[in-house]
Amino acid sequence: MNILDRVVCLVGPSGVGKTSYAKRLVKKHRFVLSSVITTRQHRSDDDERYQYVTDSVFIEMVNSGFFLEWDKYSDYHYGTPIRGVEEIANSECHTGVILDLTPNGCKKVLEVIPTATIIALLPDNPTWLFERLISRNSQPLDEIQARTKLLKSYLDEMKLLVCRKVYASFSPDSWDKTFGEIESIIFSG
Repeated sequence: MNILDRVVCLVGPSGVGKTSYAKRLVKKHRFVLSSVITTRQHRSDDDERYQYVTDSVFIEMVNSGFFLEWDKYSDYHYGTPIRGVEEIANSECHTGVILDLTPNGCKKVLEVIPTATIIALLPDNPTWLFERLISRNSQPLDEIQARTKLLKSYLDEMKLLVCRKVYASFSPDSWDKTFGEIESIIFSG
């Protein structure tokens, strides 16, 4: 199986659980999380896959074709290096690669990898997202408020995406069910 047939893009608003579900896929099914280049500041919950650059360096990277996809979200640029995805593609040690993207980023990936699996994680009730972002204690309050203000337009953008949708709940009782739905989408072909 070609690894490019196992590119999984998780898209959803901040706090919906994309990273948590991605890490479960890594642990249970040997997926790899893609590296991310960003212009935002380091947060306490970031892991080693994040690399931080200035706006001018990021734009140089865009212009040189460094990214598989890139987008601007909440005043910061984010991009997925194409080389990292290609390296995983050449490795037989992994099931696939997981990208955490914006709707626009997903569209860009589909232009290059039309077989990518796009899964939209939507909150069953958007009001709990703010509470979850606060409880993570990894971002300043003003950044959380800015992301919350973008929520309606972000959810509207996601509705236009051609993808499978999974509704996530803030309740720990539902996390296994949501993860099972994600697994079913990925492995049902």
